Amino acid sequence: MLRPVLIGFLPALMLYAQSRPALEEYLEAVARTAATFAASAPGLMAEETLDQRGRRGFVEILRGKKDEIKDFEIKLPEDFRTHHVVSTYALGEIGESHVLHEIRTIVEIDGQRVKPAGDPRRVLTASPRPPDEAIRRKLLEDLEHDQLEGAVTDFGPLILFFTKRLQKDYAFREAGERHPGEEPVVVLGHRQISGAQGLTFFNGRTEERQPASGQIWLRQKDLIPIRITLNTRERTSKKFTIRTDASVDYSPSQFGLVPEYVIHRQFLNSAMMVENDLHYADFHHANAMIP
Repeated sequence: MLRPVLIGFLPALMLYAQSRPALEEYLEAVARTAATFAASAPGLMAEETLDQRGRRGFVEILRGKKDEIKDFEIKLPEDFRTHHVVSTYALGEIGESHVLHEIRTIVEIDGQRVKPAGDPRRVLTASPRPPDEAIRRKLLEDLEHDQLEGAVTDFGPLILFFTKRLQKDYAFREAGERHPGEEPVVVLGHRQISGAQGLTFFNGRTEERQPASGQIWLRQKDLIPIRITLNTRERTSKKFTIRTDASVDYSPSQFGLVPEYVIHRQFLNSAMMVENDLHYADFHHANAMIP
């Protein structure tokens, strides 16, 4: 009795499988969007709002009889410090290699107007190419302000990690579908296997680039990427691991695809150290060149 029923379903199942785009088609759609973003994003400006809560830990060093370091502990305070930051935000091609970067100037912190200031000490940046040494400090100087617990930059252009040229540096897989709202999305998993791009962690004068994994969400009806996530893990010792999670939500606009919402969190083992929520509004195009 069951055999004829199962056979009867086979043509429909085969038709459904053939109607779905293959992984290569999904990647081609991502590459097309990345190319369009690279052309349309330079010169875009917006208002950026950052809501941050974070806490700075301190290291307790345990020494032996001859003052040698036997072990260390990292302790985090119980309470978080919170900040509300409003900045002028722009996307511009800067440096000799004309890499697309975020450029921001803090306008207001916690309701008070401020002057751009501060020397960056500990920041994160995501970039499809390593930032030019000559512009690195200029790029990061504003958000890492003395009052902030850490800063993130360059997550807006995250789509550029997945241009046609850079896709060879990743392993991709289909990861099912999601239904976050009225519009279903196709999910691709990505894992970096080569290449110089990645999440770059700056600490003083040193830097370390961490390969990432994550997901790309494509709107099913037109295969436009609407969310990209990045995840990294760094084992700093036998006892401590730093985990970084980032997610960028994009939305189509009259200027092409633009970042709408970014969330970044960093954890020490399971304890959260910092959370940055960034929102963007009032995108417009600047006619003047960005220096």
